[in-house]
Amino acid sequence: MAVNKNFVVKNGLEVSTDLILANADTNKVGIATTTPNYTLHVNGGIGATDSYVSGISTVVENFHVGTGGTVFSVDAITGIGSVGVGTASPAFLLDVRSPVSTGQTALYVYGDMRVTGDINLDDITLDDASIQNLTITDTLAVAGVTTLASSGGITTTGGDLYVGGGLYADGSNITGLATGLNAAIGISSGSSFIGAGVTVLDFGTAGTTVSTPSAGIATVVIPTGVSIGLVIALGG
Repeated sequence: MAVNKNFVVKNGLEVSTDLILANADTNKVGIATTTPNYTLHVNGGIGATDSYVSGISTVVENFHVGTGGTVFSVDAITGIGSVGVGTASPAFLLDVRSPVSTGQTALYVYGDMRVTGDINLDDITLDDASIQNLTITDTLAVAGVTTLASSGGITTTGGDLYVGGGLYADGSNITGLATGLNAAIGISSGSSFIGAGVTVLDFGTAGTTVSTPSAGIATVVIPTGVSIGLVIALGG
């Protein structure tokens, strides 16, 4: 099928020196180069409104998105190569710098994430977490209800806290500690026992009176200048 042609070059084309070269033998076109290595070889910058690539694109050095790479940047020159999100100068293998304020989501992962190295966090909030081994070297603050589902218990590195089979708020499942503690204050005058349990001492009133309105409850009035001794007995 014949095609109407207004201008045909069959044996190659060269415009000026290193401006445009069309090599008919290799079917390669060079712009600003006379030795094109690709179908279209541009030795310089390319400005385009849109670009569509159906195959593989290779960027040998740096790759920038946004003005100077402020949105997304890949540094393949220094170190082992770094990727920056929100920064044109990534300081880590993956450097994400949030342009939003504290409390807003800067990095969102939809799906699972696996980290084989260490994670250093300033603050963390977890909705659901499954942790196989947890080591706490500083303060642990628990604001809500904590449930230990397994019988493995909790052991601190210093041995200060060990919960082997559960810890109940009423103290009924604690060993090595008295769960029931009764305290009483006993008062005697001379060799006479006055009272124990709930005892009230009144200093400064003239005279010494003792009243026992009910069993185990005593009210003692001590005159000024008189000293007394108390014996406190704690029993479990």
